[in-house]
Parts: sequence; C-alpha cells; structure tokens
Amino acid sequence: MKKTVIATAVLAMAASAPAIAAAPNVQGGSSNPANVQVGASNFPASAPAGFAGISMQRADGAWSGYVNIAAGPINQVTSAATANAAGPFYANLPGTTNPIAQVWYNDQNTVANVYSLRQVTYTQAAPWPQFGGLVVGQLKGNTPGSAVYFGEWSPTVSGTPNQGDSTDLNMANAGRTVWYVGDNAVTSMPTALINAQYSVVGIRQTGVGTNLPHAPELYTGTLTANYVSGFGVISGSIVRGSDSVNFAGTNISSNGTFSNGSNTINGRFYNGTAALAGIYTGGSGPADHVAFGGNRTSVGLLIP
Repeated sequence: MKKTVIATAVLAMAASAPAIAAAPNVQGGSSNPANVQVGASNFPASAPAGFAGISMQRADGAWSGYVNIAAGPINQVTSAATANAAGPFYANLPGTTNPIAQVWYNDQNTVANVYSLRQVTYTQAAPWPQFGGLVVGQLKGNTPGSAVYFGEWSPTVSGTPNQGDSTDLNMANAGRTVWYVGDNAVTSMPTALINAQYSVVGIRQTGVGTNLPHAPELYTGTLTANYVSGFGVISGSIVRGSDSVNFAGTNISSNGTFSNGSNTINGRFYNGTAALAGIYTGGSGPADHVAFGGNRTSVGLLIP
C-alpha cells in the first residue's frame, strides 16, 4: 500500500513537472563511491533532470536515483524549517503527510547556506534514498545551471531511527562520506588566472558534539589560485578551531581539476573559475574528512 501511495504521488508530480534545459556539465566527486556517487539528476520525476544530483546506497544494497539537490533535499528543508532555528522541524515524504526527515538550515555564513536532514523513516522503496544524515552546503549567488554543492552523508542507523528530536546525523559512523558536485564544471582552464582569491568554507561531522545542524561549525579561510598556460597551484588554508586543512602542494590541471601530491585534496573549478569545490580525505579516517567550496572574491588577472 505504501509503495502504491508513493508511486501515485510521483506520477502526479511528474505530470506537472516543467521542462527546463539541463545543466551544461555536471561534475564532482566522492570520498567513497561505494556509498555516494554524483552526477546528472534523474529523480524525483517532479524535478528537472540533468542538474547536480547525488545517488546514495540504501540499506537494502540498492542505489537511489540521482536526486536533484535543489529540488529534493534543499526544497524539503526550506519548505519545513526556519533558518537558524533548532526546531524541531520535519519534512514529509512528497505527496503525503508522513514525516520522512528532521530538517534544519543555516544561512548566516556569507559564502554558503547549509542544509541538514536526518531521516526518521526508511519505509520508502527504491529509487528513493535512504540515509542516516545528509548535509548540503550550497554556494551563495548561484542558481540552477550554475549551482555548486558540497557536503557529507552517513548510512542508515541500525533498527528504527529516533522518532523524536535528535541532532545525531550518524556522522560519527565509519561509513561517513564527503562529496561535491556542480552544474557547470570547468573543463578547460583559462590561459591565465593570476592571484585569484576564493572565500572558502568546509563541512565536517555536523551533529557531532557542539557542531549543531542549525548552527554548524564551519571551516573558513581564503585560498589563492595561480594558473598560467597549463600549470597552476592553489595555496592557503581553511581552519576550524585548532584544526586546519593546508592546500600547499595542490596543483591545478588544464581540465579544471586540482589535487595535491598525496591525493588527499581533490576538487575542481566551476562557472568559468568563479567557484570551486572539493574534498579533503587526509587524517586518520572518515571522521577527519572535509567537504569544501568557495566563491572567487577577487582576481588580479584573468585571460580567457
């Protein structure tokens, strides 16, 4: 019966879905592709296809569809929660009055909004996603077609999830995965990008300790990119308290991606180098991994 209700809701929403051109080039990455993959969205049927999407492995071993991040989790959160408030707030399974997730969002950071979800029911069938927690950072100033996202995911909890008010997004789980994706990835760097400054934030273990979903403790910092004719570097750090991620030794490739020598920093540029996003996978394990993203705030010289 539940599957019938869900299918009916999806079909009803699909009938009214607007026709919108897909994003030009959806690209991104994940710290653990066995848990999370990113790509062009194809779910739910009510949402425009071809935009930044995230696919998650479910508890039953199946994969969810590539969920349109803007139309899916972000829309669910903003429709149910009040910004920067603890709640509790709950989002319903689309087309029903059944709560599916406890939700929060924060818009106080100047670089990115942060949206958090904790699933409270796993009854939905594939291709609906299942997870313990999902946190999405969205760079400000970008709209569908140029949107850039980064965040963290955790697997479902054992048994029935907490039905009450809880900020535990299961991000202490060893299966925690960080990821990033954007609509308009750079595939060919400009001839020169000199002294480009990026204001960057990072997400790590939302819901653990004092790092509350409605008031996340973010890494912050400024990164500098320099690139000329086939080679470039990123320098700088992002910091949260006594912890930091140093980008020294991070090289920029001509295809718009960047990485460091130990392969613990990976990411890429978006929107003609106006934005960047990526992941840090160093430290002692998944608990130390960071998803980050930022917008360019100034540039000394840009030659297409």
